[in-house]
Amino acid sequence: MYETFYNLKEKPFNILPDPDYLYMSKEHENAYTHLEYAILENKGFVVVTGEIGSGKTTLINFLINKIQQNVQIGLINQTYVTPTQFIKMVCQDFELDIDGLDKAEMVDQLHDFLLQQFANNKRVILIIDEAQNLSPKTVEELRMLSNLEAEKHHLIQMILVGQPELKFKLQRKDLIQFAQRVTVNCHINALGKDEVRNYIQYRLEIGGSEDLEIFTQDAINKVYEYSRGIPRLINVLCDASLVYGYADKQKHISIDIVKSVVKERKAGGVFADVRESDGSELAVPNVENVPNRAIEQQVQQLSRYIRLMENRVDSIDQRISNIEKGRGGGDAIVLELLKMLKESLDRRYDALMSIKKVTKISDQNS
Repeated sequence: MYETFYNLKEKPFNILPDPDYLYMSKEHENAYTHLEYAILENKGFVVVTGEIGSGKTTLINFLINKIQQNVQIGLINQTYVTPTQFIKMVCQDFELDIDGLDKAEMVDQLHDFLLQQFANNKRVILIIDEAQNLSPKTVEELRMLSNLEAEKHHLIQMILVGQPELKFKLQRKDLIQFAQRVTVNCHINALGKDEVRNYIQYRLEIGGSEDLEIFTQDAINKVYEYSRGIPRLINVLCDASLVYGYADKQKHISIDIVKSVVKERKAGGVFADVRESDGSELAVPNVENVPNRAIEQQVQQLSRYIRLMENRVDSIDQRISNIEKGRGGGDAIVLELLKMLKESLDRRYDALMSIKKVTKISDQNS
């Protein structure tokens, strides 16, 4: 649409996780260094977290392109699944024949595959994107898979990539054994003000522009203000601004164009309360002006509710276990309903932990 007008080869602000457009900020370079070290040293479990839209998937795609040829890579990005479904997805990703096999047989098949790769001097890495959605039982299944070892070597290395909720999930008391096995972890923060300028110009350059000053400095400052340095939001704002600039036949994007984009997007709910949000999909309470005593009461109430939630999840876990041990055909529907309820409770639990953390931080800063 606007590519010819701005002398671009392609749209530079596409939101797809294209590794060619990865801007190596300090945060991304740090995360990549951690990943590179973990893979080189075969460090078992690795956890990478970052805000929504911070470029985690783009970084992983970049990593996959850079990994040497003697590494077999599996990538899972559908994580709202049961442990059995997860094992099946892993086997399918490694192209194993598992038709008609039950869970135990699939694990055996996977173990044989890992041993064969080890015998051929090939490393196996499993990357799990959107890992914050994994249920605690599926996380435990990952831990069990890590027990598949040969002599003193890991047969499979696992990299979990997810939103900040993943860190909170791994703090659960029932996941302590897994958390203790995480040997490398890092978090990708948002871009700083200067990095946003470099990010925009880098994307323009990759897109084929000879004029890296298409966006004025005031416009870039406004993009930073409304995006909070989140790459995906920067892309959304810049792409829409180029559309507006093209429509108005403006060769350079001014602050007024960016403001117009934001105004329209706010009207549609896209950037509503953007400066009050923490960048996640979870709407957290604004506690900046709440007295300390009130914040303390909120934390206490949340803690009680979280304990109740933990008890409910444990109770449902026990009911699921009892049904699975002596399950008949009539229990199948009940079992599936219980599992769906548990997944819903797990997500609510993670949301509550996120709110509790934000509330505590605000209390400490007030």
